[in-house]
Amino acid sequence: MGEFCVPLLPLSVILSLPHHSWTLPAPQDVSIGSVNMRHTLTWQPLAALCGTAALYTVQFQGEFERTIFNDSWLDAPQCQRTPHTHCDLTSDLGSDSDYAIRVRAECGRQMSPWVRLNGLFNRRDTLLSPPEMAVAAMGDSLRVSFERLPRMASVSITFWRQGGEHEVRVMG
Repeated sequence: MGEFCVPLLPLSVILSLPHHSWTLPAPQDVSIGSVNMRHTLTWQPLAALCGTAALYTVQFQGEFERTIFNDSWLDAPQCQRTPHTHCDLTSDLGSDSDYAIRVRAECGRQMSPWVRLNGLFNRRDTLLSPPEMAVAAMGDSLRVSFERLPRMASVSITFWRQGGEHEVRVMG
């Protein structure tokens, strides 16, 4: 039998792992403001740490995600890799659930750690301001109009003729 020789070649293996070096600082001063059922998350922009604009991603987690879906997080669709330092979460936080909210920054291949809103947010804590109302007499009728009502507001109007407080009417 003939012998043959197989030369050994140097073998190098390149291991490809996701590279997320947490070298960026986390966004600071994360807070949420809620007025008339409009919920806006805000944070401070990162200082100029990279050659391009920092991009931000926002996620939220309701009670359902925490208890049923093993602490999973949902992306806020309008706030994925956005250059803005605010995010309108009105349509995302649509129930009277307690929500955890978090944001992180990325710059090129660098990402910051997630930073969470202190405490949980519930839309029941929104600040309701009185609606702007205008009343105009039109013959023997009154025209009542409102501006900037929340989308899901219901209005009830109580009225009576002067001196006839015992004949109160409610519409709405």
